[in-house]
Amino acid sequence: MSVATTPPSFLFFDLETTGADPVFDRPLQFAAIRTDMALEPIGEPVVWYARPPEDCLAHPAAVMTTGLLPDDPVLAGADSEANLANRIHRLVSQPNTCVVGFNNLRFDAPMLRFLFWRNLLDPYRHEWADGNSRFDVLDAARAYRLLAPDALNWPVNGEGRPTLRLSELSAANGLTHENAHDALSDVEATIELARALRDADPVLWERLLAARDKREVARVIDQPGHGPFLHVSPRLPARVASASMFASFGQVDRNRNRRECWDLRFDPLPWLDLDAEQWAERRFLKNPPIDAERDWDDLRLPIKSIHLNRVPVVLPAETLERDGVAQRMVIDRTRIDEHAESFRRHFDALRDRLMGALAQTEGEFPPRPAEQSLYAGFVPNADRRHLEDWWGRARSLRSRRDAIAHARDLLAWSFEDPRLPDLVEGFVARNLPEALDAASGERWRARLVDQLRPGQRAGHGDGTDIGVARDFPSLFAEVERLADDDHWSPEQRALLGPYRRWLEARERAVAEGVGK
Repeated sequence: MSVATTPPSFLFFDLETTGADPVFDRPLQFAAIRTDMALEPIGEPVVWYARPPEDCLAHPAAVMTTGLLPDDPVLAGADSEANLANRIHRLVSQPNTCVVGFNNLRFDAPMLRFLFWRNLLDPYRHEWADGNSRFDVLDAARAYRLLAPDALNWPVNGEGRPTLRLSELSAANGLTHENAHDALSDVEATIELARALRDADPVLWERLLAARDKREVARVIDQPGHGPFLHVSPRLPARVASASMFASFGQVDRNRNRRECWDLRFDPLPWLDLDAEQWAERRFLKNPPIDAERDWDDLRLPIKSIHLNRVPVVLPAETLERDGVAQRMVIDRTRIDEHAESFRRHFDALRDRLMGALAQTEGEFPPRPAEQSLYAGFVPNADRRHLEDWWGRARSLRSRRDAIAHARDLLAWSFEDPRLPDLVEGFVARNLPEALDAASGERWRARLVDQLRPGQRAGHGDGTDIGVARDFPSLFAEVERLADDDHWSPEQRALLGPYRRWLEARERAVAEGVGK
């Protein structure tokens, strides 16, 4: 397929996983439906499963959420993670595909990136190359709640607070959602929600879709004279409709896609009384000091990072003139104008403070195991091409013997990227353990024990810190805690018994060195 001959489409997808951490957790179920740009389905839905790999322990809360026990027959007989990754990668890489989900930008998309990274597939290209893009219906719903509140019935939770949970949005608006946390059911509900939003205000829908192009995002943010713009984000308080007016400092480092922006709810002038070190101290303030006399928002540095390539909801300043928007944002437009003028007048001094604060709070991160190090840098081109060629040949192999020989060729390759030898060894160990030599096999067994049964082994003896993702002792303790947690239904807590039996069996298997 080529960009020129492939019509644009949406690929709505969802994942059910072993837990909520994209670094450590793994997809168990993938579902997708491709639609045309009018949101009408093209072809048949896909539903794929993968068995959990032996180095990942499912979290009991994830089991209670999805209803998928790790030894469920549908998983036990499923494909390997590598084959699932390959199938998904090819699907999402079709030219002119916009990958869409509900909360996918913050959960499913990072989960896919780490899935592809662990399985030696390009983790980023499907998001931007060949006319591809991404979009999040949850972010669209949040924007509609502020800008077009008549579009939907907006539910509240048991505490009377607004909620954007897919299941509750579906119920409040008569949308089909038969089995929440089943991947295909979630996909179908997301498509119905997208249609409802589009039909309620087609102009706003197209405006939000425009943010798939980072050049359009830059046009809104990088205003002449550092002018204001409206930004909607889950990182902003719900009491102000998760929105505020911002002004941009522009590009502040080598990352061309990042902008640091001032929240214009706050007067910048008092912050000039503080030096760069004090700015740095308050940049990541999560909770105010116990003896704080001022509100948390007044103590925390009112600066937010916005990334041009993450489909942010950013809109021109005149959006504030829409009926009721300023009231729902609980802002005084006169004060916003005054703060914007102060920002323009003192821009150079404010930017100097910011640059000084960034110099103190941004630096090298400590080294992490290869599988956790996706964001440590891009893979060199030569290595990337070799992995692409290796996968190209792997897809044509028909026998396990040929696959083992092909895996040994990969293990023998000299990579430029220092992360890749360990990444490749883990990949082979999970999928073709027969290809490992004795030393590599022993390293893998030791890694499982060190990671899953901390304290049971004295490590490698070379000072290597392989990290602890999720281990048996902590999960047994979590089972005990969740058993008394009334937040979960009796039916959900009933899964803890079979989950615990599975966990006990896995611990015995690891202790005996037999893997699964």
